[in-house]
Amino acid sequence: MTINHYCEVYLTIKKTELKASTYAKYEGIANNKILPHFNDRDISTIKSSELRIWLTKFSDKSSKSLRHYISVLTGIFKEAYYDEVIEKNPCEFIRIPKLTTQTIYPFTSEEVDLLISSVDNFKFKHYLHIAFYTGLRSGEIIGLKKEDIDFERQLIYVKRSRGRFGESTPKTQSGIRTIPIFDILLPHLHELFNSHDKEYLFITQSGAPYVHNETFYSKHWLPLFDKVKIPYRRLYNTRHTFATMMLSKGYITPHKLAQILGHRDSQMVHQVYAKFLNDGKFDFKMDLELY
Repeated sequence: MTINHYCEVYLTIKKTELKASTYAKYEGIANNKILPHFNDRDISTIKSSELRIWLTKFSDKSSKSLRHYISVLTGIFKEAYYDEVIEKNPCEFIRIPKLTTQTIYPFTSEEVDLLISSVDNFKFKHYLHIAFYTGLRSGEIIGLKKEDIDFERQLIYVKRSRGRFGESTPKTQSGIRTIPIFDILLPHLHELFNSHDKEYLFITQSGAPYVHNETFYSKHWLPLFDKVKIPYRRLYNTRHTFATMMLSKGYITPHKLAQILGHRDSQMVHQVYAKFLNDGKFDFKMDLELY
């Protein structure tokens, strides 16, 4: 049996187990990284040394990407092992790279003020307030419905995410969570909430929810940096900025921050944001009555 056959078996099974976005990533790795190299090979003839050499082709990729490549490759060979076509999985002898610590470049408080004050678009100005003062992912922001906003208790219930592959639950099970609404955000949520009578908080001109985040990114975020003249960072850095600001002033524990961000535990918070813990360099202009 060829590796193509077991790749098809693996993807068929994974399609029933994974979210559409995750499946698309796995399918892309299989079709664009693995099969072009090993195409039509009898899977029983592929040796571990060949796999290790294949992996060196991607030395420019991050350790996280390489781990994804190995994961998909391992899954394909497992299907052959389950069918007793191979006696052992050659991927067992591939060294899995350690995850490297991500370098974070958060916006300063002054940069946050400059970015927000430079926005003319009504919806995007409110979008940025939500992003900077909740740490929500972009798909979670455009997935918010009015029913998710509890003004009385000052809470947001994060239940879904929207993206290119449709609407789904957040990235992980721990992504289904409740997060606080800080006082600085309240007037912006009220104004956005009362600006229309539709179900979703953010709607297009036709009244429909946004399919994905591309409009905010390409039409508003990218052009914004031509106006403000500060170093460009990804829109995702609004989330990093929220996390570093919260930790820098000691407003919240890493454990509570992990819950707000939707992480399973505080391990990632410690790994990614450790150097910002109580360093006092960032200041959040908010009234904190938390926990």
